[in-house]
This record gives sequence, C-alpha cells and structure tokens, in this order.
Amino acid sequence: MIRPIFRGCGWLSFLFILFVLSQIVSLPRMGGIRYPWANSRIQQGRQIGLMMFSYSTDNVQNYNSYPDGNSSTEVFQKLLDGGYCTDPAIFYIPLPGKIKPVAGQKLKPENVCWDVTSGVDSSAPDRLPVVFMTGFKVTYVPGGSLMPIIKPYPLFGHPRTWDQWYYHYSLLGIAAFYKGNYAIFLRPGMEISQAGKVGIVLKFNTPSTSDGSTANFLPSDFDPKGKTYRQLTPDGPLPQ
Repeated sequence: MIRPIFRGCGWLSFLFILFVLSQIVSLPRMGGIRYPWANSRIQQGRQIGLMMFSYSTDNVQNYNSYPDGNSSTEVFQKLLDGGYCTDPAIFYIPLPGKIKPVAGQKLKPENVCWDVTSGVDSSAPDRLPVVFMTGFKVTYVPGGSLMPIIKPYPLFGHPRTWDQWYYHYSLLGIAAFYKGNYAIFLRPGMEISQAGKVGIVLKFNTPSTSDGSTANFLPSDFDPKGKTYRQLTPDGPLPQ
C-alpha cells in the first residue's frame, strides 16, 4: 500500500512542476492583452492627453497653451466645461480614497486620479509629461526622477492571475502621456530609450534607488528653455 501512495505523490509532484513550467513559458508580455489593467491606464492617459492637446489647438490666443489651473481637478473641469470631455469617469481610477464622479456634477479631488504639468504650451519639449497618474512626485530637471509618495503604492489588476501574483512587481507602475502625443506605462527600472515618428522603445536600465524612486522619467537632455513647470495634483500644486 505504501509504494502506490508514494508513486501517486510522485505523479502529482511531476504534474505540478509541468504546470509551473507552462505558466513561466507563457508569461504575458508588457502591453499584451494579458495586461488589461496597464493597457486601460495607458488608454486613459492617452485620451486625457489628447483632450488637453485639442484644448491647446483651440487656444491660439494664448500661444497654444494647455489647460491650466490651481489643481488637476480644476484643469479637468475646464475640459468638461469646454466640451472636450463628456464622461468625467475618464479621470477616475479605483484607488484608495477615490470615488467615481457623477455625471453633471462638478469634479472633486476625490474623483480625480491624475496629475498634470502646469505651464505647458506648444513650445514645450516633446519629452515633457503632460498628464500622469497621481501618487508620484516628478522632478522637472534633466534626468528628472519619479518618486512614489503613496507608500506602499496600490497594486493594479486585482484579482490577479497566478503569473501576475508570482511576478507581482509588474503590477507597479505609472501611466503617462507626453507632450509628443505618446502614452506609456512605465514600470520601475524602465525608461524611454527612443520616441518619435518611429514609435516608442522602452528599456530596463533606468537606475532605481532604495527609496523607490526611478531616474530618467524626463530625459537626460531635457531642456525647459527657461520655463518653470509645476506638478498639479487633484488637491493643488505639489512642492518641488
């Protein structure tokens, strides 16, 4: 009786190992359909960014300036009031402390989950982030860093699949839309190595430090051209 039991346990162990190996071989790739939570954030950031771009093209009397204000909540309300956005839910992400906005009502900070860069116009560099998920601090200098200010930052994709749980680090990151009209989901350790007409190339060589920050959210050759940019959160300006 003992030998068949051991033989059965051996087969079970073998089948479990095969299952694990099959999951590893079929791991999802960033940007694939197996990452709907990241893709959804990218699409949100792109839609918001394009709304802001559309606003700027109509704002020719102010040098094609992007919408501005005292907070990202105020900025997005301008998009709603101007008819550039019809669904306020685009500004919402299911994060702790946030609630979905109600159509027809004024936006409140608790309805908004995106930050914006203040002072953007048509002369701004293409590698300047225009809108990005809230909860991070951006430094507007060459090679500027990205530091999480919500610790620990919420994970996305719940409930997670087995491989997403196993590679849980891939659930961390920030969606951003840049002045050059491209959107990304940037994970810790990634940076844009190439962006332009040929598309976007991401690589895993961005320096990360023990405090959770990631360098090169802005390129090393970033040139503000004498302008001062500010980060606007849903509640107001974030001190630099």
